[in-house]
Amino acid sequence: MKEYDHSLDAIKGFSCILMIVAHIPIYFNGNERIYQIIASLAPVLFFAVSGVTTSFQARRKNILPILSFYVLFAVIGFSYNLMWRPDVQAFSVMDVPQIIALGVISVFLLEKYLQPPGYMYFLLALLAFSVHAFLGHLLPDFPLQSVLFTETVGFTYFPWIFAFGAGIFAYRISNPWNLMLALAAALLLAVLSSGGLYEADFIKYNMSLNYFLLSLMVLFGAFYLFRRKQSYSPSNLILYFGKHSLLFLFTHLFFILAFDRLGLGRLHIVLMWGLVFACTYVAMRTLLWLNRYIEHYLEHPVPWVLIILAVIAIPLVISRAEFIILSEAALGILFSLNYKKLSGLMPVKQSSRSRALPQEVVQEQA
Repeated sequence: MKEYDHSLDAIKGFSCILMIVAHIPIYFNGNERIYQIIASLAPVLFFAVSGVTTSFQARRKNILPILSFYVLFAVIGFSYNLMWRPDVQAFSVMDVPQIIALGVISVFLLEKYLQPPGYMYFLLALLAFSVHAFLGHLLPDFPLQSVLFTETVGFTYFPWIFAFGAGIFAYRISNPWNLMLALAAALLLAVLSSGGLYEADFIKYNMSLNYFLLSLMVLFGAFYLFRRKQSYSPSNLILYFGKHSLLFLFTHLFFILAFDRLGLGRLHIVLMWGLVFACTYVAMRTLLWLNRYIEHYLEHPVPWVLIILAVIAIPLVISRAEFIILSEAALGILFSLNYKKLSGLMPVKQSSRSRALPQEVVQEQA
């Protein structure tokens, strides 16, 4: 294993590109819909890499700092939810930040205290989907049901935890196996779809077996392709997006929503992709440069307390959607630029095993 595995950043960077395609969905029609369906798999890759990097962290960190950080990660992450749904209802929906927090904590506990073999993670991925497919819809309403199971919207624990486990499995097996499993998932999908393809089978939230197989095909295929490459140029644009994927998450969505409100959605979809891509890249470069002048203020807990309070209070005191989106986008971007500062404020007690670990485990979350 290399000291720093750039293939993981490359997979995250690729998922960032897919996000641009997936998050401009309103103007898709006809055969163009296939682009959105494929691009909607971006979270699968992102969650898979989060599972892998968490398995590294479990070797050298204890549960308290991880738990503390990711609880706050989920709360501040509601700023992302509020960009999509600028009202208090956003607090009732699980989105990318919340499922990342749950997935990371789950994998950390498994790795820290059970250390299951790689194949167990694949079995757990299959189990997670099975619970969603065969059990979730049979249960009566109960507290936290919207966290565990979904019918129409949200990245709930079942089935989405599957991606974290499948990512660890894909990373630990030999690369030819990734290719074979990708082809096996594609073959099964082709058999199930022999009677025809139906759009309803490829809605990601209420995940069908077809969508699950498509997810596995893309996940194993991406790990195979990006792990084949022996080296990456430091100036590689996909690596840049992958290394700053959390900043990308907030920045690209801000431009998509802004352009939509400016009426630019009438442009050809390819022009929209290019416009969002270019503006996101320039904005990320600019924001990272500007952050050098303010990041030292985030080394203290008081600013973070104010950020958390602001994320929660803004939709309660502001009624206009545009102001909520703009405010939450600013808070989310500030968080994405400085989340490592927040992590540094957590109670730190390294695992006793960390002293014997090589530098290969320094890879962190997005």
